Amino acid sequence: MRKLRFSFLAVIAISIIVLQSCKDDSSLLTKPAVSDQSFSEEFDTARAALNRGWHFINKSQPIGPGVWQQGGGIPPWFQAYSSHGSYVGFIGADYTSTSAGQGVISNWLVSPPVVLQNGDKIIFYTKALVTENPFVTGDSTDWANRLQVAINRYNDGLNVGSGLDMGDFSTVILDINPFYNEYHTASVSSPYAYPAKWTRFEAVVYGLTQPVKGRFAFRYFVEGGGNNGRANGVAVDKVSFVSASHH
Repeated sequence: MRKLRFSFLAVIAISIIVLQSCKDDSSLLTKPAVSDQSFSEEFDTARAALNRGWHFINKSQPIGPGVWQQGGGIPPWFQAYSSHGSYVGFIGADYTSTSAGQGVISNWLVSPPVVLQNGDKIIFYTKALVTENPFVTGDSTDWANRLQVAINRYNDGLNVGSGLDMGDFSTVILDINPFYNEYHTASVSSPYAYPAKWTRFEAVVYGLTQPVKGRFAFRYFVEGGGNNGRANGVAVDKVSFVSASHH
C-alpha cells in the first residue's frame, strides 16, 4: 500500500515537472520583437550611398549605358529636394538605361539589407525630368515615366531578374504612373502622370507572414522606353525607411 501511495505521488510530481517544462518551452518559441530598423538616405553623393550598402543595377533589355547617378547626369538636371552637401544631392536614371529605340527599361536602386515587417514605410520624394518644347510655348513632356517600389520578401540577395522579370523583388508595394500618362502643361496635366515637381510618396510593406531580412528597391521601369519611345528620366531624393517598430 505504501508503494502504491509513493508511486501515485511520484506520477503527480513528474506530471507537474513535464507541464512546467512545456510551459517554459512555449515561451522560448516566442520570437523577439524586431528592433527599430529606421534610417534615411539623402543621396548627397552616389559614392557615399554605395558605401552605405546601396546597389545600382541596370537590367534593361537591351541594356544601355545609363545608370543611377548623381544629379541624373552632368550637369545635374535640376536642384535637389534636399541636400546637405556641396553637390546636387539627389539620384536619377533616364532613357539611356536601354540602348534600344523602344526596349524594356528596368534600372534598379536597391537598399541595404533590412528586416522587413508589415507596417514598415518607405517615404521618398521624386519628380520627372520635364523638358520644354521649344516650338510650343509653355508645352512640355516627360515621355511617360514610371517608377515602382518593390521588396525582396525572400532573402537579402540582389536577384532583380532581367527585363520584365523581377527576380526575388516580385512584390510591388507602390507603382507610380503604371498607365504611362504623359505630362503636358501645368494647367491641363493629367493628375495621374509622373509629377513634374518634387512630390512626396509613401509605400507601406504588407502581406508578410513574419518579419524577414530582405531589401526594398526603386525600379525605373518603362515598357517601350528608349530614345525613340517612352521615358525621359526620374529623380529620387530624401528616402526614409520608417520601421514599424519605431511607431
